[in-house]
Amino acid sequence: MTTEEIVQNYQIKLLKIIFKEIDNLMTKKENADINAHKLAENGDSVRTSAYWKSVGNAEFYIKEIYKKLSALAEIDRLFHWSDRLHQEQLKFVSKYPKVMEKYRQTNIAGHKTV
Repeated sequence: MTTEEIVQNYQIKLLKIIFKEIDNLMTKKENADINAHKLAENGDSVRTSAYWKSVGNAEFYIKEIYKKLSALAEIDRLFHWSDRLHQEQLKFVSKYPKVMEKYRQTNIAGHKTV
């Protein structure tokens, strides 16, 4: 069994895992942004390690989100899952509207956005 066949057989499970991971990362990034913003309200706090840790965390989460979005794009390139969202097995995607919006915005898969 080739790697492509394995991914094809488990693509729905992989997609579910990736969507959930991206959703969690997006929440963590939002929280880090909120924390950094709160700390930035006081000019003295910008010099603290807590502020810079929040900023660093947000940057880390952004990188991780884009890695996962790239994985979604690669699976989409191979199996065109985003063209089959009407299928019952892909209904779970509707639980993650922010993730799907981000996926479409990044346009990593090379699909034209309308």
